[in-house]
This record gives sequence, structure tokens and C-alpha cells, in this order.
Amino acid sequence: MGLFGFGRKEGHWIKSTHFFGKDTFECSSCGREFKEHPDRCPRCGAYMRGMLSAWEEQQRKDELEEDYDEYEGIWDADY
Repeated sequence: MGLFGFGRKEGHWIKSTHFFGKDTFECSSCGREFKEHPDRCPRCGAYMRGMLSAWEEQQRKDELEEDYDEYEGIWDADY
């Protein structure tokens, strides 16, 4: 831990909803899944800023990928 929070890890919870089971929460910093969502990740100690659904996280990754493709000059990448 640094002074005034410098160097501390931050992340957010990624909520996965299941049909026949309880919801699971994945840490965006370490990728570990848990059944609860405390203020800090029990594994890596990252402070959590909020929660996103798995669908919102996938949309965010797709938008970043499209921006990167435009920057690199790839206009019709389908992968």
C-alpha cells in the first residue's frame, strides 16, 4: 500500500447470472470467481469500484477492440 492510495489495485466485479444456480462474481483484476462480492477481493486485495454484468463487460471489450482496429487500419475484422 502506498501513501494516499498510490499503488493500490482497483477493479470491479463482473456478475455472471446462472439459470439454476446462484450468481457468481468475477474479480476484474485477478479473474477469480466468488459467490459473494465484498468491498475487496479476497485473493488479490483489489478495491472494487462497482459491478458490471458479464454482457456489459463483453460490450466494453468489443468497443475497445473496434477502436483498436480503427487505429491499426483494420476495417472489417471478423474474429
